[in-house]
Amino acid sequence: MNPFPEKISPFAPSLPALTLLTTVFFANFLAQTLFGPLLLPISDHLGRSLAASANLFIFLSGGYSLAVLCAGFVSARLGHKGTIVASVAGIGLGLLGLAGCDSFFGFSVWILLMGAGAGLYMPSSVVTITEVTPTAHWGQAFAVHELAPNLAFIASPLVAEAFMGSAGYPMLFRLLGALCLLLAAVYALRGPRTVRPGMPPVLRNVKVIAVRPAFWITVLLFVLAVSVEVGVYNLVPAFLVQEKGLDRETANIILGCSRIASLAFLPATGWIIRRIGYRRTLALCLVGTGAATALSGYGPLWWTVAMLTLQPVFVVCFFPVGFAVLSLVCPKATNDLSVSLTVMCTSVIGAGFMPALLAWGGETFSFALCFVLFGLSMCAASALAVTRLRIPDQA
Repeated sequence: MNPFPEKISPFAPSLPALTLLTTVFFANFLAQTLFGPLLLPISDHLGRSLAASANLFIFLSGGYSLAVLCAGFVSARLGHKGTIVASVAGIGLGLLGLAGCDSFFGFSVWILLMGAGAGLYMPSSVVTITEVTPTAHWGQAFAVHELAPNLAFIASPLVAEAFMGSAGYPMLFRLLGALCLLLAAVYALRGPRTVRPGMPPVLRNVKVIAVRPAFWITVLLFVLAVSVEVGVYNLVPAFLVQEKGLDRETANIILGCSRIASLAFLPATGWIIRRIGYRRTLALCLVGTGAATALSGYGPLWWTVAMLTLQPVFVVCFFPVGFAVLSLVCPKATNDLSVSLTVMCTSVIGAGFMPALLAWGGETFSFALCFVLFGLSMCAASALAVTRLRIPDQA
């Protein structure tokens, strides 16, 4: 027994910086998620079909993915604080530009800029969180940070409908753009500074990360989680309408309400990590997500709704522990680059290929069958991956 136990630094001093970062992340995610609820009025305004207007998402994700990959070049010159300021300012400028656009070309240019601004944020935010928070509290810190996207998922359709019923979406873009510029100024004045410089994604730096099997195992776990968060989430309304006989409005209400329960459990992720360790928490989140997805495929409507409510509880709790583990399996100086490479893989595979594959399977066979097969495959793949992951049980 160690007569001099290691003293754990308190978590409370990190909260002001985490609150500011979470606010920036909320603005970042809200700006991206607004375009789903606003797609129909934007299509009408531009005089284009819904399918043609949906190509705007390609420009949004393209700008985001390119910026994530190149974020290391920016943070190497501006530092992580300067990169976060540039990120939220870029989102604000993009929104202000979109507010005055009447053409598809103009929308494409400004949404590309907005996506690029959004993509700069995540690598620098992870470095900042790991610097301002004691290692023992990384799980709690990422849990606080992950409140932002989950609040944005709930808030974006409500905010969009509120403005469409009154001032219209251009006024929403102007207001949110102005708030983003104000937030950039606040972060420039009050945001925490970081010590580690940004790491550009040159071959030498990428090789340091790529030779680590634990990194690729962690990437696989992120891809599985994002496949559910993006792919399954976007297909739930079609599943409920086509195979459960609901109308579109009811299906969307169920989808939105299913995200609320996860907010109550997300703050407990840090506590769970401290009690059962990183590996068991990863297994609990991913196997629970896979099981809930598989079980949602068949059964009466009440059972499906219950499983679709349980599923987000597991998947959103994955990301705090996932980012903490990613920071452990790679050298500390490469945190931002490891996040860039991970987000690139999840964007292409988890948010791109997997949703397309699930949609094809749903149309060809059935969504219920796809959910069952994907859920069971996720349980098996995540359990096997976690058993091969070599990380300390506690930070």
